[in-house]
Amino acid sequence: MTFSPDAESALASLNPGARQVAPDAAGARQLGRSYRGLLKQELIRAIEHAEAGLEAQVPLLHERIESLDPSKRFSPALFSGLSRIANAFRSESSDSVLDALQWLCSMSRKDLLDSRFRLGSILEEHWEEPFVAEIRKPPTDRHREGDTQVQPLLETDLSIVDTVYSNALQLIEEADADMYAEIVEYVTRCKLFQGGGIAALSSPRVFGAIYVRLPEHGVALGPYLIEHIIHETSHLALNALMAHDPLLENPQAIHSAPIRPDPRPLYQVLHGTFVLARNQRVLGRLARSRPQEFPLAEGFARSGEAYARGLDTLGQQAAWTPFGSDFDST
Repeated sequence: MTFSPDAESALASLNPGARQVAPDAAGARQLGRSYRGLLKQELIRAIEHAEAGLEAQVPLLHERIESLDPSKRFSPALFSGLSRIANAFRSESSDSVLDALQWLCSMSRKDLLDSRFRLGSILEEHWEEPFVAEIRKPPTDRHREGDTQVQPLLETDLSIVDTVYSNALQLIEEADADMYAEIVEYVTRCKLFQGGGIAALSSPRVFGAIYVRLPEHGVALGPYLIEHIIHETSHLALNALMAHDPLLENPQAIHSAPIRPDPRPLYQVLHGTFVLARNQRVLGRLARSRPQEFPLAEGFARSGEAYARGLDTLGQQAAWTPFGSDFDST
């Protein structure tokens, strides 16, 4: 989601570390704070617009949103709330807008700032339901091809996964402290599911949550989690940056994609290339420091080839914004 009119002034205040492809700890902290500030202002405007249109008053909700401190991580529920009210406006249904306002009113201050990390099954928290329902829709132009099955884990014992996840974070920190700092800044939930058709995803609509499918038997869980944690955290980082500036003048132009076999909008090509750059960086470092645990297998080579394809497409087809040109040069 792109915010305005605050985004332009917020963009100008970002330091170089927040405006580059390579992870940067200080840049991530500044970008995260700025992004949350934009969310806060957008929510305030949305609430005021709803109040004016419906002749309703929600002073306590105003107070809770105004009191939010962007230096602290927000709950994904807050981003879900903005998505709800934005969708309600698009529906042009006053009942939907009232329902979205009620949903926001029902959130306590703890709900808004519940940024402590949790690892667990999908659908353990009420704010996830609309997002999971959207994922489960039949394939369209906006969704990945194939049958997408996203199922909860019910009473699955996740103690082993929790340990492996913690070890994965330690390995990422060992290999790349700046990438680890991004994870700490952006990720508040790892939502696990079983099924098929999609391995992992994230979205600005539930910013802070990454969704990861449990791998098939025989797949090493540690490297699998490391790859997907880096991948989805990088999507979150780029989404936060692109909320300040679209980076591309032609984001919807369709061109060859680095990961998907079919052509994709150029903003998706940018996302794919960006996350591949991060995975190549961290996994390459782990392969050098721990060659027995992280051998450079065929998958790493294919990832490198995909990254090169993405760079080639962007080099030939991207029309960068002024800020995007600076981003491209890094």
